[in-house]
Formats: sequence, structure tokens, C-alpha cells
Amino acid sequence: MLRFLLILGLLLPASAFAELEIVDAWIKNLPPSVPMRAGYMTIHNPGETAVTILSIRSDAFASIDIHRSVMQDGMMRMDPVTALSIAPGESLQLAPGGYHLMMQPLQATRPGQEIEIVLQFDDGSEQRLTMTVIK
Repeated sequence: MLRFLLILGLLLPASAFAELEIVDAWIKNLPPSVPMRAGYMTIHNPGETAVTILSIRSDAFASIDIHRSVMQDGMMRMDPVTALSIAPGESLQLAPGGYHLMMQPLQATRPGQEIEIVLQFDDGSEQRLTMTVIK
């Protein structure tokens, strides 16, 4: 059995075992009358290959989209982003005024609530993490 696992480990790409390190994952709480929430985090890729996040989902949200705030002609606007790629050894910060998640909650959120989301990668793998709602 050990020999089988060793061979399997050599055959699978390194990204199959890669897991991103995610810190400070939080969601900005807003009044129930506001239909969207914003999500932020810092993502670090400790692996040896680039990792690309294609989509994000959660049972608590009807949709989660990746956006980037961009200043153009003196006005701030949000552009949709189709994927986030993090190079080996690099970090990407999702923060106010930059990359962020736009999240449409199915129910009102409340400070202190912990919500699980799932990152879906271009190789078909997934990673779960918990985001905390803050005031």
C-alpha cells in the first residue's frame, strides 16, 4: 500500500496537493437593506506552482463574484475579474480599494457570524475556508 501511495504521489501534479494559506478572511457586515456584502482576505501560495482561483461559492450566498476597484478618469469603478492567479511564493491581498469579493447573501449577516466558502481552482480541486462577519 505504501508503494502505491508513493507512486500515486509521483504521478499527480504538485497542484493536487497545494493548499493556499489564507489569513484575515472577513466580510463587512451591512444593514439587511443592502443587498451585497464585500469580502476580503490575504492569500499566500507557499507551493512551487502557480495556483489559479476560477470561482468561489458558499451555501450562504446566492453569488460570489471577484472584482477589482480601479480608478479611471477620476472615478472609482469595479471591474469583474474572471480568475485570480497567485504565483509560487507570492501573496495577493483582497482589500478595500483593490481586489475583493462581492457577495449576495441569502439571509442577513450579523457580526461574529462565521461563514464557510469554497475556492474552486483551475485544476478542479477546491479549498474550504471560514470567513468572519465583522461590524
